[in-house]
Order: sequence, then C-alpha cells, then structure tokens
Amino acid sequence: MSSYHLMFVDDHPLIVEGIVNIAKSMPELKIVATAGDGPTALKKIPAIAGQLDLIIFDYSMPLMDGEQFLYKLNQLNFNFRKMLLTTVEDPAIFENMLQNGLDGIVLKTAPVTEILQTAKFLIDNPQSSVIGTEVKKLTVRKQSPLTAQETQILALIAQGYHVKEIGQQLSFSERTIKYHLTEIYQKLGAGNRAQAVAIAVSHKWIKL
Repeated sequence: MSSYHLMFVDDHPLIVEGIVNIAKSMPELKIVATAGDGPTALKKIPAIAGQLDLIIFDYSMPLMDGEQFLYKLNQLNFNFRKMLLTTVEDPAIFENMLQNGLDGIVLKTAPVTEILQTAKFLIDNPQSSVIGTEVKKLTVRKQSPLTAQETQILALIAQGYHVKEIGQQLSFSERTIKYHLTEIYQKLGAGNRAQAVAIAVSHKWIKL
C-alpha cells in the first residue's frame, strides 16, 4: 500500500485536529507536519520536503494569506503538490491561484473524507488538478451572465467610450448599442452604466 505524506497549514486548531484524527484512521495517510501560519510552515518545509507529497493550506491565515503563501512555496521549487482548503468563496481568487501553481481546491464545508480523497487523488495523478464539488457549484453560480458581445461593449464603456464611438468600433448603430446596454443592465440588476461597470469589475468579468 502506498503512503501519502501530508502537511496541514491552518490557524484553526479544531480544523487541523479533526482532519488529523480522521487521517489517523486511514493507515496509508501520514501527517508529516502541521503549522498555524505561513511563515512557520515555510521554516518547517525544507527539513521535510523530501518526504512531503502534498501540502494543504488555508486561505485566511495570520501574517500571510493563501496567495502569498503559494507564491513563497513556488519560490522554494519543491515537487510536492499544493491544495487549498478554505471557507473563502471567491472564484476570481481560485482562478488566479490555479494559474499560479495551485493543484486543488476544496471548501471546508466538504466532508472530511472528500478532502482526504482529493488529497490522495492529487498525489496519485501529478498532472491533474481538482476542484471540489462545492467549488464547482460556486464557480458556475458566479459566471458572467453577459454574452461575449455584451462583455465587449461594457468593457468599452468602462474605458470611457461613448455609445456613438462604440457603435463605430463594432460597426453597429447607436440604437443597437443602446439595446445591448439595456440588456446588460437587466442581466446585472444595474440602474446605469456606472453600476453595471462596478458589478462587472467586482466579479472580474471585465477589467479597468
């Protein structure tokens, strides 16, 4: 039977204790180390990196958040895999971290068995990434309701272009652009251009 060597980094002792206790009932899982914050973990890692298969860490931690911790882990250039276990529900954060070396994401509301099975899967499948069931639901819920064309129009509005200028750029009449803006407002629940832009920017659907 293969052994899986894990490290947990989380500032909530009860979370760590709960997962560690369940991991102990699974003989193939070995908890190599735990830490309550990023800097403490970073000090421990060099001594155990050779036997470490996966590090599971929280996003909201003192001294260093999950994104900062991931950046520091990447600088160490070790081969273990990296999984986020969090209460944060922000698809934009998830997407950014996945693009920067994160291998998996599971919400803390998931059953502990799912958390540990995801950990094992990531170790067994080094070319794969995994997002948990609840994260997938959250991602779908937060997807933009706008079409690609509506997104383009709103992005131009955000850049300061007027309706006439947008119509000229996209080869549409002013009436067509205004129609699209009405659709955008309805989909986003916005009362005007400024609100629509603010909503879209907050969800990272467009950039300023």
